Amino acid sequence: MPLGSLVHQLQHAALTTELAQRTRQGQEQGQRLCLCGGVRVARALVTSALARQQEHSLLVITPTLEEAGRWTALLDTMGWPTVLLYPTSEATPYEGLDSTGEIIYGQLQVLAELLGGQEPLVVVASERALQPHLPPRTVLQASCLTMGRGHTVDLTTLAQRLARLGYKRVNTVEQEGAWSRRGDIVDVYPVSAELPVRLEFLGDELDKLREFDPASQRSLDTIEQLWLTPRGYAPLIAQALRTAAPPGLQALLGDQGLASLREGHTPKGLGRLLGCVFPQPATLLDYMPSHGLVVVDERRSCLAHGR
Repeated sequence: MPLGSLVHQLQHAALTTELAQRTRQGQEQGQRLCLCGGVRVARALVTSALARQQEHSLLVITPTLEEAGRWTALLDTMGWPTVLLYPTSEATPYEGLDSTGEIIYGQLQVLAELLGGQEPLVVVASERALQPHLPPRTVLQASCLTMGRGHTVDLTTLAQRLARLGYKRVNTVEQEGAWSRRGDIVDVYPVSAELPVRLEFLGDELDKLREFDPASQRSLDTIEQLWLTPRGYAPLIAQALRTAAPPGLQALLGDQGLASLREGHTPKGLGRLLGCVFPQPATLLDYMPSHGLVVVDERRSCLAHGR
């Protein structure tokens, strides 16, 4: 962290203290603090010092995903314990196009960190992240599955739960969003994790949890707990549609899509129905800590790019 020591010094500078006071006053009065000028490195140093002085998490919004990547690489050198890039699609939520699996998996990795309550951290995203494209925070959190060593787990119920979360059963787990079972061993690859996890049972008791290499299938480090998010947002939308189907659903999905939904499957293209099942879809802001610092870089460019 070559710039971490510089951030530490800036935290205790008189100018940073004054900026922090102005930021708090602005929040109380519903106003924004606008800082002009400076290259990206200078802006990153100031925002990091402001957030670290107040022990707040930081959300940085940039005009494009490419610029977000540059900010992420820069902030990673400034002593933050966790710096996360939130991927977004160039398509807007209103175009009816589903994001790719890679984008959704990347988003769920960030959302899992935020739901876990780890602070302080930095999230960097493009302005697309401020558009409604997520299920409500409470809905996503309630759908997650937690298992730990010593827990009692019925394997039949576990298989049903994994299916509802959108995980696909395979012979060998090699990719995210898949699971398999061999006797009392269940392998699952969370879409929000870097490595798959092997669950070893003694009867109904979860005895061991170990990460493993998907290429060699060899077990690696032991972990105490597995936190499993849905495979994407579509399984949550599908479940909500089965519970309370809105008028005109057949026209939206077609006969084949509606039949597939009723049979327990998740038809393609459900992302466009997010607003039908959740009247108030969430943005990335809804998942950030309420007391965090939000920084918009190149505000005019963000507004122009969002039109």
